[in-house]
Amino acid sequence: RGDEVVLLERVPHAAPPGVERRHWDPLAGLIDGPGLSDVDAAINMFGSPMTGRWSPAVKEELRGSRATGTLSVVSMLDPDGRCQRLLTLSSTRFYADAGAEPRTGDSPRGSGFLAQAIGMWEAAARHSHVPTALLRTPATLARGQGYLARREHGLRGRVGTGRQYVPWIHLTDWVNAVVLLLGDRTEGPLNIVAPADTTEAEFVATWARVQRRRVPLPVPDWVMRARFGADAAQELWWASARAVPQHLLDVGFAYRYPDLESALAQAAGPASAQG
Repeated sequence: RGDEVVLLERVPHAAPPGVERRHWDPLAGLIDGPGLSDVDAAINMFGSPMTGRWSPAVKEELRGSRATGTLSVVSMLDPDGRCQRLLTLSSTRFYADAGAEPRTGDSPRGSGFLAQAIGMWEAAARHSHVPTALLRTPATLARGQGYLARREHGLRGRVGTGRQYVPWIHLTDWVNAVVLLLGDRTEGPLNIVAPADTTEAEFVATWARVQRRRVPLPVPDWVMRARFGADAAQELWWASARAVPQHLLDVGFAYRYPDLESALAQAAGPASAQG
């Protein structure tokens, strides 16, 4: 769109040409240069990844890192300053295991470690003095990265009962939704998900179909417990969240990949399908 992008980074890494880079120490709450005083909006995506096995140390990191990073950003936002929009990353795991009951941004938090940790992250963002939206994000589909890359190695088959709902969104639609929300004054939690309800069994079958493969055998529960531990297996893989993108539907957001088959054809199908 012609926006000028400033990348806050803890350690130097490759960035696209023309992107300004500033060193950020989220634990100390320090950003080099003018900080956030010269930007129109901030998008906070800082935090430790939720995937993997949850040791006590990992759990502590999950609880604290995103909340601390969010407070670091919030503390630099002046209610009378130039930056008057904050978007901060959250997760549809906020709803925990909600079964088949539809969940919108107004739905209550579920139970369990991860839902409680996400509640802490969102509570930190609510200290913001500028209009703030919480981006409850699901499994994000993109070629060679994210959710699909995590499942490529031993998790292509159905996990759990297969009846659990798996919220998802294609990365292109997630980015376009975030760009839309930069100019939208809506506040509070918003589900940034695709409109198509999908169960785990449907996801696995569609993935196999677009790649012209046989549907893999289910992954045994004992394998999931051995790989991730009982807590992470339950909360990350077996829990059901039927998240509804109510705000995006209300504003008429135009999804490029509204159904799972088209999203997977681009993100996981043959290279000729990429576009």
